[in-house]
Amino acid sequence: MKHYSIGEVSDRLGISRDALRFYEKKGIIKPKKEKNGYRAYTYDDIHKLSSILFYRRLNFSLEDIDRILYHSSLPSYHSIIQEKIAKEKQEVEKHKQSLVHLAHLKQLSKNIELCLNHYDIRPLRRHYIIPDNGFIYEKGISDLCYRFQEYHIKEDSAEKGKEYSVIASHTAAVMDFYEEIENFPMLQHNRCVYTMIASPQPTPDSSAINEAANWSREQGYSLTGTAYSFHLPGYTFLHKPNEKTEESIYYIELFLPLHNA
Repeated sequence: MKHYSIGEVSDRLGISRDALRFYEKKGIIKPKKEKNGYRAYTYDDIHKLSSILFYRRLNFSLEDIDRILYHSSLPSYHSIIQEKIAKEKQEVEKHKQSLVHLAHLKQLSKNIELCLNHYDIRPLRRHYIIPDNGFIYEKGISDLCYRFQEYHIKEDSAEKGKEYSVIASHTAAVMDFYEEIENFPMLQHNRCVYTMIASPQPTPDSSAINEAANWSREQGYSLTGTAYSFHLPGYTFLHKPNEKTEESIYYIELFLPLHNA
């Protein structure tokens, strides 16, 4: 029977010698030891190593690979594969959530750059109001929801109204539960005065809302009399050079809906 050295196996499979020694240490592969102390691999060893690399590429643990190669029957192999499929689906959901967060943080940085203490006309895109926390806990989506604050704009003040949890419609679509929320109360406005506010607290001061309302009136816009705000995750810290402290800064999106022209 032909035998192969560790160098030959390394070159043939494109795997480092350290990795080969690691798999040997774990007992997954067991090369023969020659009298001179060198390892000698058979074709069967190479075949098993190819299988190890295949399953590692599929993110199987070494324990599962050992079960597959040495301790599995067809039914148990089927069970291992089913378990792996379930785990991978969970990972896919986690990655989806991560992509939602990353896309939001990317938009956050852009909004801060363009609209911090500046005004723009933008839509408040469709969000669904989640009537109770049971749905949030059931779906495990607390990190994908936002707390919206509603304000009623008076002549020279802004009174805080309702506060509720919402989720963006595109987030629900990405996470594959859009159909489950499409009958929830909806929050959407085609045209709003929009700005970003930096604040030491997660809610805007009444004065910031009044300033936005006054700017809107000066520009000739007709406000509906309602405003919405929510602070964005991932707040930063502003260092005070003359003090040995840091102050938490929350970035808040503020929407003042306009009457349709």
